[in-house]
Order: sequence, then C-alpha cells, then structure tokens
Amino acid sequence: GRGRLAACAAALAAATGCNALALPAPPPTAFTSFSAENVPGLTERRAGGGLSGEGFTVRASVPEIPNAEPLTERLTGLVKREAADFRDAFGKAEHLEAGWELTSAGKGVIGVRTIRTEVDHRGSHDAFSTYYYDVRTGRTAYSTELLAGDAELRELDGLVAAELAGTPADPRLLHPGFRLYDSIGFNAGGDLVVEFDAGDAAPIAEGRVAAVVAAGDARPLLSELGERVLTASGMDPHAFSVDSPPAEAPPEGTEIPGSTQGGEDHACGSETTCVALTFDDGPSEHTGEVLDLLAQHDAKATFFLAGHAIRERPAMVGRVWSQGHTVGGHGETHERFPDLSRAELDAELDTVGALIRRRIGQRLDILRPPFGETDAAASEVAAEHGLAQIVWDTDSRDWTGIGAEEIAANVASATPPNGLVLLHDTQRATVEALPEILDRFESQGWTMVTVPDLLDEAEPGAVYYSSDPVTNEECIRLEGCPL
Repeated sequence: GRGRLAACAAALAAATGCNALALPAPPPTAFTSFSAENVPGLTERRAGGGLSGEGFTVRASVPEIPNAEPLTERLTGLVKREAADFRDAFGKAEHLEAGWELTSAGKGVIGVRTIRTEVDHRGSHDAFSTYYYDVRTGRTAYSTELLAGDAELRELDGLVAAELAGTPADPRLLHPGFRLYDSIGFNAGGDLVVEFDAGDAAPIAEGRVAAVVAAGDARPLLSELGERVLTASGMDPHAFSVDSPPAEAPPEGTEIPGSTQGGEDHACGSETTCVALTFDDGPSEHTGEVLDLLAQHDAKATFFLAGHAIRERPAMVGRVWSQGHTVGGHGETHERFPDLSRAELDAELDTVGALIRRRIGQRLDILRPPFGETDAAASEVAAEHGLAQIVWDTDSRDWTGIGAEEIAANVASATPPNGLVLLHDTQRATVEALPEILDRFESQGWTMVTVPDLLDEAEPGAVYYSSDPVTNEECIRLEGCPL
C-alpha cells in the first residue's frame, strides 16, 4: 500500500525489490517539480471568483506560503487579469480553471508554474506562465528575467526556433517578447525548457509545445536570478520555508527582457522630417511580408488591428510589436463609432484591448476609428479608455481596389512632411506598392516612424488627422483633411 511505496521511495537506492516501483524519468520537456508538502504551512487562496457571471465561470487558486504574502498578492492579481482578459477577448468564453505547482524552492527563490485551462467556442486549451519570487526583495519576476537582457532573449529565440524546426510548430511565429516567453524553467538535467501555450507556436490542436535548450547553450544567457533558479532546480528534496517577510515593499522599475521596444525620439518636425505609415484591418496573410519590407529599410510603422483578424492570427500581434512597431485598436466589428451606443463602444474597445494585451502584455494608448469617423460621444469613451484617436492626412486609397502603381503615386503626391499615411496590410496591391513607397521616402531623407514618435504626446480622446496643430484643427472642423 501507500506505506510500502513511501518506504521504497525513501530507500530506493539501497533496498531490494523496490526498483520495479521506481517512477519513470520525466521527459526532457518537463520542468523540475518541488513538492508542496516540503513547505510547512503552505495553503491555497482562491482567486478570480468575482469575475464569474453571465455564463462565464472562474475556478482558480494560488499558493499561500507563510511570510511570502507579496507572492500570493501578485499571483492573485495576475490570475485575475488573465481571467478578465480571456472573458473580454472572447465573447463565447465559458470557463477558466487555474492551478499551480512549485518548480523550485531554494537559494532564496521560489518558482511557481501556473496552468490555466480556458474553455470557449474553440474547445478546451491550456496556457502556462511561470514566475519566480525573490524571498529577500519580495518581488515576483517574470520568466524572461531568468535571462540577462534583451540580447540574451533574442539569442534564446533563435535557439528555440532551431529546436522547433521540423516539428508541427512554426518558428516564424516566434518573437522575443515576454508574453510569448512567459514560461521558462529547467529540467532535471539542467537544460533550459521553454513551453508555449496551445496555439502560440503551433496550431491550437497541437496543444502545449515545448523546446529544450542544452545547458551549455543556455548557461551563458542567464541572469543572476537565472543562476539561482538553475541551482535551486537541481537541489535534492528538502524542507523549505521563508523565515520572515521582506523588510520593504517590492522594488519597482526593474527592466524585464522582452517587455519594451526601445527606439528613439526623432524630434519629428523640429530636427527630423518624418512620416508615419499606418496599416489598418490586419493582421492578415500579408502582414509578415510587410514586416520584412519595413525591416529592410529600418522603417517603423503603426498597425491598427481588428478583433476578428487578431483571433485568426494572434501570434502576428506579438511579432509586429517585438519588431519595434506600434499597435493600436481598430474596433471589433468595424462598425462606424457614431452608429454605436456607449455600451457597444465600451465592448468594442474592451475586446480589442484584451486581445492585444494577451499577446504583448501592454495597454493600448491609440486607436483608429473605423472609416476615420468619430463624434463627441465616441471621443468621451475613448478618453475613458485612455486612447487617442488617430485618423490620417494622406489616403492612399488602396481600399478602392486600385493597383500598386497608383497607390504609390497617391502616397508620393499627397503626403506632406511629417504626414500620417493610411494603408491596409490586407491588400496585395499595397504590399506590391510598398517597396516604391519606402524607397521614395528614404531617398527624400524622411524618417519612417511610429505614430507615438510622430505625435510625441497624444491626448486620450483627442482626434489627430495631422501632426501639425493648425492643420489638425482645420481637418477636425472639416471632418477630414482636404487632398
């Protein structure tokens, strides 16, 4: 019975007759595990229950370890955010179940792996996140903080892509973002393991996808925290406790690899002549090619993403963002904002915001009203959501079905210095026109920048047709910019 199993496990190396009861070695893609029974006083706290209602239920828990209250509070907040974003992103979300396990405990750090099962119209699928609590500082770190910095995350991204080549996973969906690489740990042999949620790196039907990076390749990439976690992950079973709570509040402002884009302020209009290329309605089957063309010219752009398109190509959102481009919302249904009630507008902005936040971990601060149409009521709702409304002063008219040559000519003839250009990455002709557009602006010495770089500071709720204040006021008065 249970007593014999315990006795055999304790004396497995010395006892005879127990080898047949030895558990099989875990697969190399499995994280190390630390028994909760080895943490005196450990209990569970329920989380996210207040979000249940209207056909959506949450059943979740997080660990509660004596003298580690900041960990419990942080995990509770993270679970609540994940549940709310799942509910808001998918109108047919039914249930979220979230559990946890300890991956390591030692060297002053605790590893907690959370396992979420999301149930919606697509069925049931799993998602994973792993966090690391520093006992001394009281701070809960993201998985990418096991790495020394952004350069190391980019190197890891390349190693993982190589490991996944020839599998059902698509390495082209990978990008060095902290939301994609949100579950990193170690296996029993000291190799680094990265796991991806169902649908992140392969078709959702493939379920969990994991890659193993050999210890020799991974070790040079680790931060000081990563070294401590590696050591703790290899420790023999032992009792673990936190002697005392942290003396101060957890530190703020820590740099998280893969969480910021960097970039520079080009002082558009004063020191640099800029242009902001903007792409609506994606992501689409052409977005990857658009990104490749932009990269060839070291050009940055802004992508205003639609809810239905994000659901079809969710991984592309992270790829856009990780390459230094700005993302904004473009509505859920592409209905004209003035035709919607306040409740419908709220739902539009909540949905797209949640869909994008699930991919990049950031709140939006800009949106493009469908058809460029807004009104006072929509402006109030946008302000409540912290979103500036970005229209355009140059319409490529690619949405009319014209060819690449005419699209390029429209942009060349109509774009003023520091202009805002409307394009669509859903149109094949736009992709074909883009090389000429990029070449022309480059030859003119104009810098291709994101909307936030062009506008510097955009006020939530305000409408921007142009980066020039005088021109912008005239465009607002006319409800559009004269060609």
